[in-house]
Amino acid sequence: MFTPIKIGTMEIKNRFVMPAMGTNLAEPDGEAGERLISYYTERAKGGFGLIITECTAVSEEGRSLLHECGMWDDRFISSYQKLTDSVHAAGAKIVVQLRHCGRETEPKYTNGKPILAPSQIPCPSCQSMPHEMTTEEVYQMVETFGDAALRSKKAGFDGIELHAAHGYLIAQFLSGHANKRTDEFGGSLHNRMRFLALVLRDIRKKVGEDFPIIVRISGSEMITGGRTVQETKAVCRMCEQEGADAIHVSIATYGSMSYCIGPTYLDPGYETEAAAAIKKSVAIPVITVGRYTDAELAESAVLDGAADLVAFGRQSIADPHFPNKVLQDKEDDIIPCMSCEQGCIMHLFSDEPISCVVNPKNGPEELYISNPTAQPKYVVVAGGGPGGLQAAWIMAARGHRVELIERENHLGGAFLAAAYPPSKSPIAKVLGYLIRQCKKYGVEITLNQELTLDSIRERKPDAVIVATGSQNLVPPIKGLNQAKVLNPCDVLLGKAVTGKRVLVAGGGLIGAETASFLAEQKREVTVIEMKDGIAEDLDPYGRPLLLEELKKQDVRCIRNGQILEFLPDGVIYRNTLKEDSKPQVLDGFDSIVLALGTRNYNPFGEELKQVVNEVYVIGDAKKAEKVYAATHEAVEVAMKI
Repeated sequence: MFTPIKIGTMEIKNRFVMPAMGTNLAEPDGEAGERLISYYTERAKGGFGLIITECTAVSEEGRSLLHECGMWDDRFISSYQKLTDSVHAAGAKIVVQLRHCGRETEPKYTNGKPILAPSQIPCPSCQSMPHEMTTEEVYQMVETFGDAALRSKKAGFDGIELHAAHGYLIAQFLSGHANKRTDEFGGSLHNRMRFLALVLRDIRKKVGEDFPIIVRISGSEMITGGRTVQETKAVCRMCEQEGADAIHVSIATYGSMSYCIGPTYLDPGYETEAAAAIKKSVAIPVITVGRYTDAELAESAVLDGAADLVAFGRQSIADPHFPNKVLQDKEDDIIPCMSCEQGCIMHLFSDEPISCVVNPKNGPEELYISNPTAQPKYVVVAGGGPGGLQAAWIMAARGHRVELIERENHLGGAFLAAAYPPSKSPIAKVLGYLIRQCKKYGVEITLNQELTLDSIRERKPDAVIVATGSQNLVPPIKGLNQAKVLNPCDVLLGKAVTGKRVLVAGGGLIGAETASFLAEQKREVTVIEMKDGIAEDLDPYGRPLLLEELKKQDVRCIRNGQILEFLPDGVIYRNTLKEDSKPQVLDGFDSIVLALGTRNYNPFGEELKQVVNEVYVIGDAKKAEKVYAATHEAVEVAMKI
């Protein structure tokens, strides 16, 4: 991974690639400002040999982000020259990804201009009806790509990456799923490849032979009627013949978005197989991508001949200095990505700047400890979940004396239990990192101790951070007090053992993943949920994969089922879709797991403010929600104390 390699005339110092990922960090007009420049420069400082900037629109209607980078006008050259100069000074090569999103956008992003596509077929995800490009408009778009490439060269980029993956405009022309044209740009694979071939020729004519071109392509589109790996191999050979210098292989389109995003339900390196197939068909370098978070896995992919370079997407957001830490044998200091999508993907699609659960400021560790406190304080942190751990290490690193008190016999809180379902092991990596950070900076950790107002009064701290998390919600349903229900966290952590037949009451994320965990252990599991959908509180990219897993595990899911009463071995419920539905009995279970939600848990209330001058309540102790809130609130508090 640390062996230099050449892509065309560009020599890269190692095989670590930061791939293009939208950030919403560009200026509103598409130019590169200080936030964007700082973001990429930090990753250059962190050791990535090649940085590929996020999608950069070749024309105004080709955007699909609120703050998308632009290269459709000469005015962009100056600001992006500042970006390339900064990245070069930090020791990396930088390539711009040129893209037109085609039909995969919405009117709010195109500034009132028509949405373009090869055929008048809406995107399965965005669903806006596009304008079918005329033959003349297609030839004009060829020139548009070439002009954007020339501007990129003038702005100091070392090369370009053409985005022909994930169902964007070039991919739409390549795909029989999206392209139903009858002119020279549709029909046979030869004709569907014509647009990309002409774009490559126009770019090469305008930028010369010494400017590398990478083509990003989906090995398989993962949709009915879409392009397969076999077709993609032919496309990639054509790209090589037309002067492409490397191929960057991923998979999927917006119609199979889960495989674009890569939630934890997909294996690390899940796209490598497609890259390996294409690697056999071309002589130019191949880049692979897809949930790479460990250098060892990347090293294996290169040594096996599956690819020549490896792209670390969200891992480069979580830790911009990932390659340097690997090189310096500091793996324990790596900030791990857990593929949760809460700060990156979900923010991006909510038109917000990206962030990260584990690394809220998208920067190096030094960002949190670069402002040591002038007035060291004694701070007590109540609770050792992710929020408490995050706050504790940052405060200790800044020079405060920090004591973290946890009532359980382990750190991590309910977040540790969340690591136990089959696909959630990355959570354990995150907790391990936070615990190591606490030990590294001298946090005093005490387990098996319940803090009270009196014990806090005895300690006389200057400040207290309440990070006591949440409790299982126990609603006032008849029979619940008599039923021997189990807590899902206790089940996941092995503190409670279920029988053979298990009823999970509640089909949110906690209930669904607990059901998957139990089904893997050969339990016969039924889930009952009052809403119409299972795991509706999970992001829309991970949810289809979890539902597919539950189906494979034969987990029975009863939707629209309102529990009226708990029985010793089941429940009485009614169908909420039918006003006159009669109560039904669901019984014969050995165990019942109660997963009807959580509520905030703050055992101190307002009284704590009478004991300590500075009191901060963070995370689930304030409001039960996703872990993103806990770690971000932790950073905010820890930086200001």
